[in-house]
Parts: sequence; structure tokens; C-alpha cells
Amino acid sequence: MARELTLALARVAVEAALTRATQDGLRVSVAVVDALGRDVLVVRSDGATWFTPEVARSKARTAAAFRRDSASLAGLKESYPEVFTLAGDQVPFRPTTLPGGILLELDGEIVGAIGVSGATPAQDVLCAEAGSDACADSGPRTG
Repeated sequence: MARELTLALARVAVEAALTRATQDGLRVSVAVVDALGRDVLVVRSDGATWFTPEVARSKARTAAAFRRDSASLAGLKESYPEVFTLAGDQVPFRPTTLPGGILLELDGEIVGAIGVSGATPAQDVLCAEAGSDACADSGPRTG
């Protein structure tokens, strides 16, 4: 049975990412998309730069579309730039290899992705991982 990313779970992921950001003194934007890359929830924290919501959205959409963390595509882009460009032409957004786009899974099934933007790449990843972990921990369990 296919699972769907609910708004409630997206809120859990966003709140966890923002909590991590606040603990680290960061001002970020967080985007959560479903498995098809459609927006579920996009939030810009107080003081986050104006362009960060769209960057976070691109990171999340990239992870969802390619079924892997956004940063992991850097090797593909470097080794096969034409493949990356051609693949990018197939999606209705500009894919990115910037770190901070992480898959969201429930019971091993990909239900979407979270993207964080506004801090250093490593900090964006830590905030996104906090959101991903919280979503996985809050999801319904089978069996």
C-alpha cells in the first residue's frame, strides 16, 4: 500500500528542522515535498534570506525526483554533465547538487523529501536530517 506524506507529518519534519536550526543559531527555510516533488509545506524562518525558500524547494524536489540526497548527484554532474543536464530538462524545476535535500521515508518507503537552505551546506544537511528523522519517528507503523 502506497503511503502519502500528510501535512501533519510535513509539519513534524519542518518543526524538527527549525528546532535544530534555532539550537544552532541559524536562520533557514525548509521545504517539504511529496514523492512526486509537489509542495506540501514551505516555511521561511524569521530572518532567513528572501531567496532561501526557493533553494530549499529545489533541494527537496531534486531529492524526490532522483530518489537520493541532492548532494549525492554531484558525482553524476561531474562525471556525466550532459546526462545531468538532460535529466534536468525532464523535470519542471532546476535540479541542484547543493547539500540539504534529504529523502523522507516511512517504514522504508519514500514518501517525499525535505530541503533546507540558509546556512552552510553541512548545517543545512544537519537540519534536514533532523526533519527526516522526526518524520520517520512520527509515522505510522505497520505490523
